[in-house]
Amino acid sequence: MLLSLVLAAATALLPSPPSDMVSIPAGDFWMGRYHMWLIDEIGWQTRDRMDDRPMHLVYLDTFLIDRYEVTNGDYARFVEETRHRAPFHWRKGNVPEEKPRMPAYNVSWDDAAAYCAWARKRLPTEAEWEKAARGGYEKLSHPSSNGLDDEPAEDAEEGAKSIRLAHYGYPKGPIDVSYYPPNGYGAYDMIGNVWEWVADGYELYYYSVSPRENPRGPIDAPYKIYRGGSWGDVDERLLSVFYRNFTDRATRTSTIGFRCASDS
Repeated sequence: MLLSLVLAAATALLPSPPSDMVSIPAGDFWMGRYHMWLIDEIGWQTRDRMDDRPMHLVYLDTFLIDRYEVTNGDYARFVEETRHRAPFHWRKGNVPEEKPRMPAYNVSWDDAAAYCAWARKRLPTEAEWEKAARGGYEKLSHPSSNGLDDEPAEDAEEGAKSIRLAHYGYPKGPIDVSYYPPNGYGAYDMIGNVWEWVADGYELYYYSVSPRENPRGPIDAPYKIYRGGSWGDVDERLLSVFYRNFTDRATRTSTIGFRCASDS
């Protein structure tokens, strides 16, 4: 009883995370894919995409991650203060007036890392991103027990439709951050809207050799990883919490943005 009171008092004294970040508690989580897709079973892959297996237990220290994807408005302040290059689709280097709350995109991995450093943060590791995306759930494909849709109640009117929980399968681009509800940790748009750069380099078989605690990814890998799916994706595999995508660090595209993390 006394120990419980001491722990409760100590927790109460811990500083609250900044309002724009959520705290992800220390501890173990299961990282990677726990099941086989049909396309794996029948051998229709053009190349080996078993890079999200084996599922393995990972321990992470407490960390903070941005509540929202970095927005155009956020990125504009960075560009103005540092004279960093603006995304190439901004006319004359300015954010369209109607889009300050949309996620920043057409940013390379180095652009994203530079922004996070300017904000006195860093890009999340791949493991940190996945734990945050899971929202406290274990061994699920998406950050909700209902997948990407909120199924109507059993007593709902006949013909009631499920409600989407993420922005995907939409041909016209991203939308303002936080339009959809947050996951269990309070983070928005971990799935859909834009893919998100993470700190790690990509290696096909990294999961079989990654450290048990606070993995940081392979050293000097030629490609960088991005996670979470985007507004244009419809394949449920790409929109899962464990799918690993990768590209050259200089890539700038309308489907990739980012969010930052920091130590607690």
